[in-house]
Amino acid sequence: MKYAVEESGGDSGNTSSSSSDESSSSIKYALHDTSTDDDNGSPEQRQVKKWTLQIPIGLGLCPWAAKSHNQGNLRYVTYTSETPHDVAVCVQREIQRLVCKKNHNHHYDSITPPWSTTLVICPYVKEWNESFPTFDRFVSHDIWDQFEQDDNDESNTSISDDITLVAFHPNFLRWHGLPDNIKEGSVVQSHYGIIGKKSVETATATVIETCNKAFGMRKVKVRFHNEETNESAACNARRQEQYVPTDWISLHASNIRKTTEGGNNSESNNGSALSAPSQPGPALPDNAMHQAPYPTIHIINNADLASLSIRDISRVKRKNAHRMMKLGWDGVEEKLA
Repeated sequence: MKYAVEESGGDSGNTSSSSSDESSSSIKYALHDTSTDDDNGSPEQRQVKKWTLQIPIGLGLCPWAAKSHNQGNLRYVTYTSETPHDVAVCVQREIQRLVCKKNHNHHYDSITPPWSTTLVICPYVKEWNESFPTFDRFVSHDIWDQFEQDDNDESNTSISDDITLVAFHPNFLRWHGLPDNIKEGSVVQSHYGIIGKKSVETATATVIETCNKAFGMRKVKVRFHNEETNESAACNARRQEQYVPTDWISLHASNIRKTTEGGNNSESNNGSALSAPSQPGPALPDNAMHQAPYPTIHIINNADLASLSIRDISRVKRKNAHRMMKLGWDGVEEKLA
């Protein structure tokens, strides 16, 4: 593989270029990278850095990003690759550098990098600029398929254990509130959680809470109805009251029933079916936490999270949900002004 690299270090500010042949393919890319304290780098880098300081760090949404920034360990990289495949190769290279894995020349990096997390900025892939779902699918699925297809690098087998990838995008819209026609007492069809995983099928449930301090409006509390099914773990899970993400609830009209007059939220109160399919509710301000100026892949070294307990992470998520619900979209726009 032929590549050209331009790097600007945080202290020296020197720019170097290099090229090498690593395989028969001819993927070409250029990068600009910089440490937290470097004011040089690409225009895209400067914009993403400004957004990071205003939103994730400025609003106190990510204490780990703030710690990395204060220690000068937050690294920004801009790739000029124009195809998803080329970006996957570049991201793999960044992962190997971050976790000291085998590099493209099949030598192991013995020096721990001076940064703890990396933001890979990808402003030139046309389909990603036009579609958040396409970019999100790449980060959550396609890039891992690309890693698995690379049978020549045995270090790939543990990549998923070493790092976590998070998608940032200017049109990030993953979280929505409930539609207006789903309220407390509505009878719905919802997926349910089994040992932390989403069930394949849905079950009948009654909505009993639509907003709470722990999850904001991203999750609702439902009570799954008792059904005449075989005793199983899945059956027991359905009988619980659970907090489920709003997108686990089916929005098809036949799966949503209004409470009848004088209803008391009981399982026997089925109500009447709605006449038209529901649309997702309004986009929640929580999405702003991921709305970077350009499609960006956040590479997190899982070793940095190893010391955190589930309780620590849950506490941060609860605080963020409460903060964003209180701030609202208007508050986010003020912070970005």
